Formats: sequence, C-alpha cells, structure tokens
Amino acid sequence: MKWIYRIFTLIILAGALAIPFFMKNKQGEPMMSLPGLKDLSPSSIVSNVPSPASDRTVYKWKDHNGVWHYGDQPPEGVQFSTLVVNDKTNIIQSTPVPKTDSAPTKATLNNEPKNTYTPSKNTYAPPKSDEEVLTLDRALNIVDDAHAVRDMMEQRNQHLDALTGNKEKK
Repeated sequence: MKWIYRIFTLIILAGALAIPFFMKNKQGEPMMSLPGLKDLSPSSIVSNVPSPASDRTVYKWKDHNGVWHYGDQPPEGVQFSTLVVNDKTNIIQSTPVPKTDSAPTKATLNNEPKNTYTPSKNTYAPPKSDEEVLTLDRALNIVDDAHAVRDMMEQRNQHLDALTGNKEKK
C-alpha cells in the first residue's frame, strides 16, 4: 500500500512541475519552455555590452568637516581637484612566477637520488615537562580550581545584588 502513495506523490509532483509548460499566458504562449538551439548560441549567452571609456575623470574635494569626497560630477562652490583614472589598469600585482629550467633530460634523471621517506614536522612529540601531562591529581586540582572560581563569582554576584538592592533570585 505504501508504494501506491509513493507513486501517487511522484505523479502529483511531476504534474505540478509540468503544468507551466502547457499553461498559456496572456500572449497565448506557454509560461515556460525549454531552450532551443538558437537560445544556446554564444552570441545570445554573452551580451555585447560596449566597454566604457578607459579614462574616467573623478573629482575630489574636502568638506567643512575635513572629510574627503569623490564623485563623477564636480561640486559647486567648493575647491576640488581632478583625478584621471584608467579603468584598464591592473592595481593588483601578480605573484611572480619563478623561472624554471627546461625539462630535465634522461641523463639528469638518472643522476638524481631516489626520493626517500622523511617524516612530517607535524608528527607527535612527547611533552617536554611534567606540567604538560594531565594526570589524575592535576585533573582533580583543575576541577577544584574551577569550583573555587564558580564560588567566587557567585559571591561577587551576591555582593553586587546587595549593593543594587536586587533581591530576586535567578
């Protein structure tokens, strides 16, 4: 009986997804359609937006509060300076690529030593002192210290409540 419900659910889901392909809009066309080959051509995917001018003029001025402002329109009644910015300039320097020699020849490959295993620097190193080792006594001392800090904080909160006159218990 479960499989009937599952199949029925899949049929309803497929129908709900297919309805927009058959339902007509106000212009009499289907609401959705699959793309055709002409829709997948590179000219329709990439728009032919003309590139803007590479040199732009930017105006820079300081207001009466000493804050610098930049804009593409010159301000009125304020002394400003003009900056010409080239949009095509790459302001982020690329990472230099180290020059490598040409491909190694067969003779140089035979002379190179074979790769040997060297352990990683991230391997386990034993603790250098006894303080780094957690023993049962140290763990119990840490727990006792935590309880002492908790008691100290509770006393501090009680003292603050007494000073502020807050009698509520949280």
